[in-house]
Amino acid sequence: MDALVECLTEGEAALERGEYSRAAAAFTRALEAAPRESAIALMLANAHRLAGNTIASRAVLLTAFHTSLPGDPKQRYGLGAALLDAGASEEAAECFAMVVKALPTDPAALAALAGAKRALGRAAEAWPLIQRALVSSTTHPAHLLTAAQIRHDMGDRKGALRWLDMADTVRRGHPPTLLQRAYTTLLGGATAEGWRLFESRPRPVPQTSARPWTGEMLTGSSILVTAEQGVGDQFQFLRFLRTLEDRSPSRIVVECHSDAVSLLAYNGIDAIARGNPPETDWHVPLLSVPHVLQLGDDVLGGTVPYLNAPTGVAAPALSAPAPGERRLGLVWAGNPAFAGRVTRDLDPALLPTLLAIPDVSWVSLQQGTIDAATQERLAGVHQLPPLRDWATTAALLAQLDGLVTTDTGIAHLAGAMGVRTWVMLQHVPDWRWGLTGESTPWYPSMTLVRPKASRDWGSVVAKVVELVGAGL
Repeated sequence: MDALVECLTEGEAALERGEYSRAAAAFTRALEAAPRESAIALMLANAHRLAGNTIASRAVLLTAFHTSLPGDPKQRYGLGAALLDAGASEEAAECFAMVVKALPTDPAALAALAGAKRALGRAAEAWPLIQRALVSSTTHPAHLLTAAQIRHDMGDRKGALRWLDMADTVRRGHPPTLLQRAYTTLLGGATAEGWRLFESRPRPVPQTSARPWTGEMLTGSSILVTAEQGVGDQFQFLRFLRTLEDRSPSRIVVECHSDAVSLLAYNGIDAIARGNPPETDWHVPLLSVPHVLQLGDDVLGGTVPYLNAPTGVAAPALSAPAPGERRLGLVWAGNPAFAGRVTRDLDPALLPTLLAIPDVSWVSLQQGTIDAATQERLAGVHQLPPLRDWATTAALLAQLDGLVTTDTGIAHLAGAMGVRTWVMLQHVPDWRWGLTGESTPWYPSMTLVRPKASRDWGSVVAKVVELVGAGL
């Protein structure tokens, strides 16, 4: 017991010092001494999360879910909340369902279960749960926000905005509520109001003396543009750099994901890896540029392509397709650390249907570990070694006749390059894709493939087979 207390004390002290990896090591030893204590698992998972290791955090929580003692409702609720944050939505929903069973009228438990159902893409199941929660918490701002998010995920933009109005009356100026309003507004298309609301997101601020840029002429001045969020956002919003050039800056520096530096540099962009920004006169987050420039609904689709594949990059060699065949890339899953992958990733069981499209030579651009069952489904598919960076990926895309992918970063790279792309979307997708239509003003070379209902990947694959098979 003394050793356990010593490990916990060491871990807590390391957390306070910001030494997250050391804290994780101490909590790991503590959990080895008391493997069924979910409270210790939560501490370890939090240390991994703070250290930036989302996958390790999720693994610890999943083990706790399967092995820890049932505990009281409060403990189950805490484990469920951590699982939900880590992207383990199915297990989170089971935790919250246990809490609701024990406390059937508790509004917090009902709202939590509704949130987990929403994360699973089961908004229709989530809606009656949040309604029950609101019976006894009619003015609870967090529950009103959850109601708005669920209506958003049901494709009901007007309903979502009404619930956001109610949330605003009890908690004005709340950034997450404003951000949800931005998502719901932008889901209907890019607008000046949507971009204004989007400024409520957490925005990067460089540790330099640069001033925030608010649209002034930049004649003779330097500006730092900070890429933010995922790599797909980075590729999507790079188009707006051209509008900055019209302000006559002496230098535009883009602080971007480190594995994209070489690709951007090849395309004439003064790019540096995130984490060590240079001194400049001004700074602006990349995703703020359309707001600062008051572009409204102009997403500069006419600038596509604005990224080109570098020449001379040692990309993996591809064998020539047979006569009459098209060579298409395939990606069915996104970043495993991304919490929303549950609803964005294609069910691998549907891959054989895609791969049966005639006269197609498939190339897998899927990165990361592929499980044995999925490997069996990939018979005849050209599989590549891990790709070093996005320049290599771009060089590969340039060798293909097209790409079939889910909503991932590579979809945005392909779109930015003007590569023929079919994107398989979830029922209510990310705001940038809108709710209807097969085309998008962001990328003229892209076809959006939508399901007929929530979690209906079968209809998506069937439509891809039809479109690709017909050469469309």
